[in-house]
Amino acid sequence: MNFRSKTLACTGLMLGMILCMPRAWSHGDGHEGHHATTPPASVAGKPVRPTDAAVLVDQDGRKLRLASDTLAGKIVVVSFVYTNCTDICPMVSHTFAQLQESLAPLLEKKVRLVSLTGDPVRDTPARFKEYAEHFSPKPGWLWLTGDVSNVAQALQAFGIHITKPENHPGQILVGDAKSGRWIRLYDIDKPQQVLAKVDELLAAQRAVQHSVDDGARREQCTGTAPQAVSAGAKPGCVAQPG
Repeated sequence: MNFRSKTLACTGLMLGMILCMPRAWSHGDGHEGHHATTPPASVAGKPVRPTDAAVLVDQDGRKLRLASDTLAGKIVVVSFVYTNCTDICPMVSHTFAQLQESLAPLLEKKVRLVSLTGDPVRDTPARFKEYAEHFSPKPGWLWLTGDVSNVAQALQAFGIHITKPENHPGQILVGDAKSGRWIRLYDIDKPQQVLAKVDELLAAQRAVQHSVDDGARREQCTGTAPQAVSAGAKPGCVAQPG
């Protein structure tokens, strides 16, 4: 999938905006847990097990169950951010801003972007919404927070354990909850890599659906012969002579 020209054109503007974010989002803590390219031992290879036990709140105040509402059978790209972060989080959110432009025809229809807070105490829905506006999110990009216990359950479902916000891992998850296939990426500033994995999972979904459709047609045609059709038309069935 090629990037749209307008995505590349706004890259410089977006980077400048990130650097000029209001100091309301700044903090003095370190980021010992951030690893852009090397998976920390505490998260590498952790399984992803989405659950509806976690009920989250998006930037517009809507309550969403993690598995049924947030993932909802779509290909999902997930990041872990918080509003007081000034380095890794703006970087990964900038990557998501590029992704939403490239995924525009598929966003929300087949693919969803999810930014999940690692700091639910401070990241209220209103605060998250204000922060999200720096990246101009469109429908299909959810910014999720909630109470401490629900956010902790959601993070655990994604195989993430955060003892304090500044130690959250720098990574992006790309997955298909229906098939249970998930991929962890640690190069958070490479949207092309993320898009490649999204394309891979979409292709796998299409292959499964094609197989299901073929099976349904074969079952429908039991005891009949395939009907001759023109190129490009869907096959039908005709009854075998008795």
